[in-house]
Amino acid sequence: MILSIDGGATKTCAILFDEADKTFLSSGISGPSNFLTVSQDVSEDNINDAMDQALTQAGMDLSQVRYVILGIAGAGDSKEATALGNRIVRNVMGNHPYTLENDGYLAYRMSNMFQDGIIFAPGTGSVGFYQKEGKINRIGGWGWFAGDEGSASWMAKRCITLAQRQKDGILQGDSLVKLVEEYFQNDFRDVMGSLEGKKDKRHIALLAPRISTMASSGDETALSILQEAGEYAASVINAAMVNFRVCPEVSVLGGTVRSGKFFTNTITANSRCRPKFFYGYHVCVGGIVIGSREMGLQLTAKDRDFIISQLEADIKRKPAELLRDSLGFI
Repeated sequence: MILSIDGGATKTCAILFDEADKTFLSSGISGPSNFLTVSQDVSEDNINDAMDQALTQAGMDLSQVRYVILGIAGAGDSKEATALGNRIVRNVMGNHPYTLENDGYLAYRMSNMFQDGIIFAPGTGSVGFYQKEGKINRIGGWGWFAGDEGSASWMAKRCITLAQRQKDGILQGDSLVKLVEEYFQNDFRDVMGSLEGKKDKRHIALLAPRISTMASSGDETALSILQEAGEYAASVINAAMVNFRVCPEVSVLGGTVRSGKFFTNTITANSRCRPKFFYGYHVCVGGIVIGSREMGLQLTAKDRDFIISQLEADIKRKPAELLRDSLGFI
């Protein structure tokens, strides 16, 4: 059995997979485990929760799992971050062996498997990678303050900026002002005051699905946010393309892919190579791809797609409240 866990700033996803007959067994979904944005205790609790859901659903315990791999945001960013990540995982796993990677590595292996290519991952934050001759290189991933362009948190911050312009009469309308007030459940000026103090990246990022809903109804300002985000995603792909003579495997994956056709069509229209698209919670399938190879089994893209389809079916059976709180479904 292989247990794969993907942990980021918004959600943690676990998948249990029987490599002997290539069977998806179960999944678990919980809150954030990026230990750079939440406390160690919260990270441990959410990793443990997602893992326990998957094991309980399959009627198994950890001792029956042969290979455990975790892709946690923050791991590998520095020696200190990696050491903290290992302390967190060891507290959850006890003496059970495991492999800890950055979540970006699982993202690449899920989308492009072991082929050279390019990915852009706009989730709560954003980062790009390209693999050339087997070596993975990073683009972006500069963090919340000045980076994370094209991500859910960036979309939310851009929405708030444009809402301020609406409030001041610089932009026409008040749709984003009302959206911000409704989401944060407060008067606009009071919302701005609270955001100057506590900056909850996850809570702010979860405004993004509402921006997408507004865009789908035709709101021009909301559409402009998705347009700018999509154009940035394409610019990352095009920047990485200078390393390739012909189009390699290109993928875009993350929670913002759920923003709809306008967003994904913008990326496709502005990219030199046509990308494939995956949702953020598909990333944990990357651990299954890695673990299977470690155990002597080479999964194909068809195998990968079948696992994703089984995960999708399992996700749909989970409580709506869990999906809203962990994945931002509305």
